[in-house]
Amino acid sequence: MMLSHDCEQILFFVLLRTIYARLSIIKAHVLKVFSAETRTDNYRRKLNKVEALSNNAQLDISSLHRVYDLLHKCAEQLNSIMSLSMIVILLTAGLSTTMLLKMMVKVIQTVTVSNTFGKSTIIYLFGRGMKYTGLVVVPCYYSRVTSAQVATIRTCLHDAVNSKPLDKIERRKVKAFFQLTRENEFTYALGGVIRLNMSLPLSYMSLCTTYLVISIQFSKFFD
Repeated sequence: MMLSHDCEQILFFVLLRTIYARLSIIKAHVLKVFSAETRTDNYRRKLNKVEALSNNAQLDISSLHRVYDLLHKCAEQLNSIMSLSMIVILLTAGLSTTMLLKMMVKVIQTVTVSNTFGKSTIIYLFGRGMKYTGLVVVPCYYSRVTSAQVATIRTCLHDAVNSKPLDKIERRKVKAFFQLTRENEFTYALGGVIRLNMSLPLSYMSLCTTYLVISIQFSKFFD
C-alpha cells in the first residue's frame, strides 16, 4: 500500500515537471518573439536544454495562445486529481515525521558510539523523515517555479503591448494572450484552498518541530 502511494506521488512529480518543462518552452518562444536580447548568441548559450527546443520551431501568438490554454487545462486536471492525495500526505507525513524524529531523539540519547545497530536505526529514521519531507517540498517547489514562468510570460507580453510597434490585429492577439495569462495562472491549490508554495513546507516543518518539542517535554514529565 505504501509503495503504491509513493509511486503515485512520483507520477504526480513527473507530471508537474512535464508541465513546467512545456511552459518553459512557451516562455522561450514568447521571449524569442518579443525580446531583442534573445536574438544575441550570448542569450542562446544561456538557454537550458528544454528552453533550447524553442529554436526548433517558429510559433506565432495565436499558436502560443492555444498551447498555453491547453496546458493550463492539463494543469487544472492534474490539480484536481492530486488534491486528495496531497492532503493525505500533509496529514500523515506530518504525524509520521514527528514520530520518526521523536524515535530518533530517543535512539540518539541511548545509543553508544560502538553500537552499529543504533547508528543504522538513526540513518533509517533520518532517511524516512527526509522522504516524507520531500513528498511535501517537491510539488511546492514545482508550483513556485511554474508560477514564476507565467509571471515572466505576462511581463514580456505587457511590455510588448506597451512598447512594441505592433499592428492592430497583432496587438489584439497579444492583449488576448496577456489577458489569458492573467486569468489562468498555473497555481496549484489543494481543494482550491491550500496553495502549494514554498511557505507550505516551512509551516509543515515548523509544526513538526513544535509537536516534537511538545511530545518530548510531555514524555519527560510522565517519566
